[in-house]
Amino acid sequence: MDIQKHTDDFFKTLLQFRLSYDVSKHLTEQTENNWREFEEKQHTNSYPIKGWGLIAHKSLLDSWTLQEDNLLHEEDLNPSNTGAEINSFPRDTVSIIYIFSLLEDYGNTVCDELNPSYRKSRQAWHRDIHGDADWNCNSKQQEMLKNFCKPFGFNLTDVPISIVEALVKLKKQRNSIIHELKHSNNFEVYFSYVIAIACCIYFCLGVAKPEIKLYLWEDYENKYG
Repeated sequence: MDIQKHTDDFFKTLLQFRLSYDVSKHLTEQTENNWREFEEKQHTNSYPIKGWGLIAHKSLLDSWTLQEDNLLHEEDLNPSNTGAEINSFPRDTVSIIYIFSLLEDYGNTVCDELNPSYRKSRQAWHRDIHGDADWNCNSKQQEMLKNFCKPFGFNLTDVPISIVEALVKLKKQRNSIIHELKHSNNFEVYFSYVIAIACCIYFCLGVAKPEIKLYLWEDYENKYG
Protein backbone atom coordinates (compact mmCIF):
# COMPACT_ATOMS: atom_id res chain seq x y z
CA MET A 1 0.00 0.00 0.00
CA ASP A 2 1.18 3.53 -0.77
CA ILE A 3 0.68 5.12 2.66
CA GLN A 4 1.46 8.59 1.34
CA LYS A 5 -1.24 8.39 -1.34
CA HIS A 6 -3.67 6.80 1.09
CA THR A 7 -3.08 9.65 3.55
CA ASP A 8 -3.42 12.34 0.88
CA ASP A 9 -6.67 10.81 -0.36
CA PHE A 10 -8.01 10.62 3.20
CA PHE A 11 -7.30 14.27 3.95
CA LYS A 12 -8.67 15.37 0.57
CA THR A 13 -11.91 13.53 1.31
CA LEU A 14 -12.14 15.19 4.73
CA LEU A 15 -11.48 18.70 3.40
CA GLN A 16 -13.95 18.24 0.56
CA PHE A 17 -16.56 17.01 3.02
CA ARG A 18 -15.97 20.03 5.26
CA LEU A 19 -16.71 22.30 2.31
CA SER A 20 -19.91 20.36 1.60
CA TYR A 21 -20.89 20.70 5.24
CA ASP A 22 -20.21 24.43 5.28
CA VAL A 23 -22.17 25.00 2.06
CA SER A 24 -25.11 23.03 3.42
CA LYS A 25 -25.04 24.97 6.69
CA HIS A 26 -24.84 28.31 4.90
CA LEU A 27 -27.74 27.51 2.59
CA THR A 28 -29.82 26.28 5.49
CA GLU A 29 -29.20 29.47 7.47
CA GLN A 30 -30.03 31.61 4.45
CA THR A 31 -33.23 29.70 3.81
CA GLU A 32 -34.18 29.83 7.46
CA ASN A 33 -33.88 33.61 7.39
CA ASN A 34 -36.19 33.73 4.36
CA TRP A 35 -38.60 30.96 5.22
CA ARG A 36 -41.65 32.76 3.86
CA GLU A 37 -40.03 33.09 0.44
CA PHE A 38 -38.99 29.42 0.65
CA GLU A 39 -42.60 28.35 1.20
CA GLU A 40 -44.05 30.73 -1.39
CA LYS A 41 -41.74 29.48 -4.16
CA GLN A 42 -43.09 25.98 -3.72
CA HIS A 43 -46.61 27.19 -4.53
CA THR A 44 -45.42 28.40 -7.93
CA ASN A 45 -43.02 25.55 -8.65
CA SER A 46 -45.27 22.46 -8.77
CA TYR A 47 -44.84 21.66 -5.07
CA PRO A 48 -41.39 20.08 -5.38
CA ILE A 49 -41.20 18.89 -1.76
CA LYS A 50 -43.44 15.94 -1.12
CA GLY A 51 -44.82 14.31 1.99
CA TRP A 52 -44.33 10.64 2.65
CA GLY A 53 -47.03 8.36 3.96
CA LEU A 54 -46.98 4.78 5.16
CA ILE A 55 -49.66 2.16 4.60
CA ALA A 56 -48.71 -1.29 5.84
CA HIS A 57 -50.41 -4.55 6.73
CA LYS A 58 -49.31 -8.16 6.60
CA SER A 59 -50.48 -8.93 3.08
CA LEU A 60 -48.70 -5.85 1.72
CA LEU A 61 -45.56 -6.82 3.58
CA ASP A 62 -45.72 -10.32 2.10
CA SER A 63 -45.70 -8.83 -1.40
CA TRP A 64 -42.99 -6.24 -0.68
CA THR A 65 -39.81 -6.74 -2.73
CA LEU A 66 -36.41 -5.09 -3.00
CA GLN A 67 -37.42 -3.82 -6.43
CA GLU A 68 -40.89 -2.56 -5.57
CA ASP A 69 -41.76 -0.76 -2.34
CA ASN A 70 -45.52 -0.90 -1.80
CA LEU A 71 -45.47 0.54 1.74
CA LEU A 72 -44.30 4.13 1.23
CA HIS A 73 -46.33 6.66 -0.75
CA GLU A 74 -45.33 10.10 -2.01
CA GLU A 75 -48.02 12.79 -1.69
CA ASP A 76 -48.40 16.47 -2.58
CA LEU A 77 -47.60 18.58 0.46
CA ASN A 78 -48.78 22.02 1.48
CA PRO A 79 -45.61 24.19 1.66
CA SER A 80 -46.73 25.56 5.02
CA ASN A 81 -45.43 22.28 6.45
CA THR A 82 -41.92 22.64 5.08
CA GLY A 83 -40.65 25.86 6.67
CA ALA A 84 -40.37 24.36 10.13
CA GLU A 85 -38.13 21.59 8.75
CA ILE A 86 -35.49 23.84 7.18
CA ASN A 87 -32.99 23.35 10.00
CA SER A 88 -34.28 20.11 11.50
CA PHE A 89 -32.03 17.68 9.60
CA PRO A 90 -29.38 16.35 12.05
CA ARG A 91 -26.49 17.54 9.92
CA ASP A 92 -23.89 17.64 12.71
CA THR A 93 -24.90 14.25 14.08
CA VAL A 94 -24.69 12.35 10.80
CA SER A 95 -21.55 14.24 9.78
CA ILE A 96 -19.75 13.18 12.97
CA ILE A 97 -20.59 9.54 12.25
CA TYR A 98 -19.31 9.89 8.70
CA ILE A 99 -15.94 11.42 9.59
CA PHE A 100 -15.55 8.90 12.43
CA SER A 101 -16.02 6.14 9.85
CA LEU A 102 -13.42 7.73 7.59
CA LEU A 103 -10.92 7.88 10.46
CA GLU A 104 -11.67 4.29 11.40
CA ASP A 105 -11.02 3.13 7.84
CA TYR A 106 -7.80 5.14 7.61
CA GLY A 107 -6.48 3.70 10.86
CA ASN A 108 -7.56 0.17 9.96
CA THR A 109 -5.71 0.34 6.65
CA VAL A 110 -2.53 1.66 8.25
CA CYS A 111 -2.77 -0.90 11.05
CA ASP A 112 -3.18 -3.75 8.57
CA GLU A 113 -0.09 -2.56 6.72
CA LEU A 114 2.11 -2.25 9.83
CA ASN A 115 0.65 -4.97 12.05
CA PRO A 116 -1.37 -7.43 9.94
CA SER A 117 -2.16 -9.82 12.79
CA TYR A 118 -3.57 -7.17 15.15
CA ARG A 119 -7.11 -6.87 13.87
CA LYS A 120 -9.53 -9.76 13.74
CA SER A 121 -12.65 -9.74 11.60
CA ARG A 122 -14.97 -6.83 12.39
CA GLN A 123 -12.51 -5.31 14.84
CA ALA A 124 -11.27 -1.73 14.55
CA TRP A 125 -7.82 -0.41 15.34
CA HIS A 126 -9.28 1.72 18.16
CA ARG A 127 -11.13 -1.13 19.86
CA ASP A 128 -9.23 -0.70 23.14
CA ILE A 129 -9.81 3.06 23.35
CA HIS A 130 -12.85 3.52 25.58
CA GLY A 131 -15.20 6.46 25.30
CA ASP A 132 -16.11 6.12 28.96
CA ALA A 133 -12.49 6.17 30.17
CA ASP A 134 -12.07 8.30 33.32
CA TRP A 135 -9.75 11.03 32.07
CA ASN A 136 -9.19 12.32 35.59
CA CYS A 137 -7.32 9.10 36.37
CA ASN A 138 -3.67 9.24 35.34
CA SER A 139 -3.32 5.46 35.12
CA LYS A 140 -6.34 5.32 32.79
CA GLN A 141 -4.75 7.99 30.61
CA GLN A 142 -1.59 5.91 30.35
CA GLU A 143 -3.60 2.79 29.57
CA MET A 144 -5.41 4.58 26.73
CA LEU A 145 -2.08 5.94 25.44
CA LYS A 146 -0.67 2.41 25.27
CA ASN A 147 -3.80 1.18 23.54
CA PHE A 148 -3.53 3.97 20.97
CA CYS A 149 0.06 3.03 20.16
CA LYS A 150 -0.34 -0.76 20.19
CA PRO A 151 -2.08 -1.27 16.82
CA PHE A 152 0.67 0.61 14.98
CA GLY A 153 3.71 -0.19 17.12
CA PHE A 154 4.26 3.48 17.96
CA ASN A 155 6.51 4.64 20.80
CA LEU A 156 4.55 6.05 23.72
CA THR A 157 6.69 9.18 23.74
CA ASP A 158 5.75 9.99 20.14
CA VAL A 159 2.01 10.37 20.76
CA PRO A 160 0.80 13.50 22.62
CA ILE A 161 -1.65 12.63 25.36
CA SER A 162 -4.00 15.31 24.00
CA ILE A 163 -4.41 13.25 20.83
CA VAL A 164 -5.48 10.23 22.86
CA GLU A 165 -7.90 12.41 24.81
CA ALA A 166 -9.37 13.63 21.52
CA LEU A 167 -10.00 10.04 20.42
CA VAL A 168 -11.60 9.17 23.77
CA LYS A 169 -13.95 12.14 23.46
CA LEU A 170 -14.67 11.35 19.81
CA LYS A 171 -15.57 7.77 20.71
CA LYS A 172 -17.74 8.96 23.58
CA GLN A 173 -19.65 11.23 21.21
CA ARG A 174 -19.94 8.53 18.56
CA ASN A 175 -21.21 6.00 21.10
CA SER A 176 -23.81 8.41 22.44
CA ILE A 177 -25.10 8.90 18.89
CA ILE A 178 -25.11 5.23 17.93
CA HIS A 179 -26.19 3.63 21.20
CA GLU A 180 -28.21 6.37 22.92
CA LEU A 181 -29.63 8.17 19.84
CA LYS A 182 -28.36 11.51 21.11
CA HIS A 183 -27.79 14.47 18.81
CA SER A 184 -24.78 16.74 18.60
CA ASN A 185 -24.23 20.30 17.42
CA ASN A 186 -20.43 20.16 17.60
CA PHE A 187 -19.32 18.87 14.22
CA GLU A 188 -16.57 21.48 13.88
CA VAL A 189 -15.01 20.36 17.17
CA TYR A 190 -14.95 16.68 16.22
CA PHE A 191 -13.75 17.48 12.72
CA SER A 192 -10.67 19.10 14.26
CA TYR A 193 -10.21 16.02 16.47
CA VAL A 194 -10.30 13.68 13.46
CA ILE A 195 -7.75 15.81 11.59
CA ALA A 196 -5.40 15.89 14.59
CA ILE A 197 -5.69 12.14 15.28
CA ALA A 198 -4.99 11.24 11.65
CA CYS A 199 -2.03 13.65 11.51
CA CYS A 200 -0.61 11.99 14.61
CA ILE A 201 -0.90 8.53 13.07
CA TYR A 202 0.73 9.75 9.88
CA PHE A 203 3.66 11.56 11.51
CA CYS A 204 4.40 8.59 13.77
CA LEU A 205 4.79 6.22 10.83
CA GLY A 206 8.45 7.01 10.27
CA VAL A 207 7.94 7.40 6.51
CA ALA A 208 5.95 10.62 6.65
CA LYS A 209 6.94 13.82 4.96
CA PRO A 210 8.03 16.48 7.46
CA GLU A 211 5.04 18.65 6.61
CA ILE A 212 1.53 18.33 5.23
CA LYS A 213 0.36 21.12 2.98
CA LEU A 214 -2.96 20.51 1.34
CA TYR A 215 -5.54 22.86 -0.12
CA LEU A 216 -7.91 21.75 -2.87
CA TRP A 217 -8.91 25.11 -4.29
CA GLU A 218 -7.30 28.34 -5.57
CA ASP A 219 -4.23 29.12 -3.45
CA TYR A 220 -4.35 32.90 -3.78
CA GLU A 221 -1.57 33.62 -1.29
CA ASN A 222 0.61 30.62 -2.22
CA LYS A 223 0.48 29.23 1.33
CA TYR A 224 0.29 25.61 0.21
CA GLY A 225 2.67 25.51 -2.74
